[in-house]
Amino acid sequence: MNDTTTRLRTLPPAFASELAEASFNHGYRRHTGQADGWLYFASDINVPGEIGLAVADGGAAWFLAVSHPGVAAELGASAATPVPNGMRAAFGFAEQRALRDALHRAYVLATTLPTLPLHEFEAAVAGLGDTEADRITRVRIGQDHFRRALMTYWEGRCPLTGITEPALLRASHIVPWAACASDAERLDVHNGLLLAAHWDAAFDAGLVTFDNDGAALFSPTLGDASRAALGVPPLLTLVDGHRAKLAWHRARYGFEVTPR
Repeated sequence: MNDTTTRLRTLPPAFASELAEASFNHGYRRHTGQADGWLYFASDINVPGEIGLAVADGGAAWFLAVSHPGVAAELGASAATPVPNGMRAAFGFAEQRALRDALHRAYVLATTLPTLPLHEFEAAVAGLGDTEADRITRVRIGQDHFRRALMTYWEGRCPLTGITEPALLRASHIVPWAACASDAERLDVHNGLLLAAHWDAAFDAGLVTFDNDGAALFSPTLGDASRAALGVPPLLTLVDGHRAKLAWHRARYGFEVTPR
């Protein structure tokens, strides 16, 4: 499954149609070419990156290649080689359903990873000046963009509680908006967690944080009743961008991490 050299050099119409449908249904709706058994697609809106799709062994192996470096780093699927020209990474799947799930996640990542949210924010505030009202508006717009990006990245679900009700979810900056060095840092999806309101309040107050493995750390000042109400959360799925920001958060609130 991980050897893309066995892909079909000439795709039968049925397979080509299935791959095109999968691509279209997951946001990559512009066909950009075909070469060496790969079909290539891109978004027809302002979403960066191109993908390639291929199939082998009569449908026993399916392949996805991506050009977006962030998507390549975070997709979390089984790597396949060789990688087609122009792509950053390739991944193999035993079932078409798994390929479709990866396509969905690839599109989610491409729409939220740096620097697309920043570019969309900059376009939205391009006409603002430097009055107090303009600065307030700029912050509101930025926080709205950040929340939308986090809602998409975390797929509308608090990873600690499973809560999906939007009114109960908060876009939690790790490094707070005012403490960020730039708009790029403020709009970086890795500088945020999508948390249920009570977890957001505890995190923002420095009563909880997370280690590099995604395990919750609790302040000794957190009361027993509050600690019990928060429960025992699962590990957060983190990437290096999150870890760098969480190191700042731990240092700010005086958490010490004991090596595992």
